Amino acid sequence: MTMKRIITESGGHLYFVPELPLYVNRVHESFDLQQHTHDFIEISYVAEGRGSHYIENVSMNVTKGDLFFLPVGISHVFRPASTNQNKPLIVYNCIFTQAWMNQLLQHAVTMGEQEIPLFFQKATAPHGGVEFLSFHEQNGEFQPLFERLHFEYKARRAGFITVMQSCVEQLFVYMHRAKFDSDYSVPHTSMKSIENLLTYIRMNCSDPLTLVEAAAKLSLSERQLQRQLKKLTGMSYTTYVQHARLEACCQYLRESSDKISDIAALVGYQDMKFFNQLFKKMIGVTPRQYRQQQAERKKPLTSIE
Repeated sequence: MTMKRIITESGGHLYFVPELPLYVNRVHESFDLQQHTHDFIEISYVAEGRGSHYIENVSMNVTKGDLFFLPVGISHVFRPASTNQNKPLIVYNCIFTQAWMNQLLQHAVTMGEQEIPLFFQKATAPHGGVEFLSFHEQNGEFQPLFERLHFEYKARRAGFITVMQSCVEQLFVYMHRAKFDSDYSVPHTSMKSIENLLTYIRMNCSDPLTLVEAAAKLSLSERQLQRQLKKLTGMSYTTYVQHARLEACCQYLRESSDKISDIAALVGYQDMKFFNQLFKKMIGVTPRQYRQQQAERKKPLTSIE
């Protein structure tokens, strides 16, 4: 399908700060944003819903599990399938500079990896003949990486840049495998059901299912569910719930002036001593310090679709 559209430009200076040429968000796509190009590289992952992705002059139907690697200068925009707010199209975006990616790939070369760096260097080279790359996950391999990227970017606890760099490196590996390893398959138990469970936890973090309830709903033993969650997210059930709660808490701390005790209660914590200890352990600072740090940032970051 050939499309003719007005193209706008989006610059990395809107999203990056000098010490971090990397930005991650999770957005509900709408019909407001125009098709646009950018001077950075973008990896977009469809986390929920259905819709369309306009890339250059091509329109593609998209659904959960689709992932796109967009080099510098490629124009695109997502559109949901419906204006119904109960059927959103939710997309994770991870953007970074070409220079940052080159450093990441060079690190892989020094560690003895050649094939994957060469593939992405060709994909981003001028006149390389590759306009964009598209993939669809087979074993739920992309989603936990984007969830981790988003959490680390929002929480910004000690070492978050190192963790995010590792996640992007793993994305490169899984994209390459999806492209060339046609027989690559990881045995899994009802991956779709587990992904739905993780979505439910994020949406209901103040009152999530217990491990026993969750396992029963999926017709798994608690041990089986824990094993599947560890494989998919790298976390235990309790840790994943805590991450979901604290991610929501960090958002409230950044975007509201509500009392910290009220925010703690809102995400499911009544014991303030336990809440403060957990927050400090997982985020690296107290809730009050986190709020102050966010308020003192010289340049607030804007959203990107």
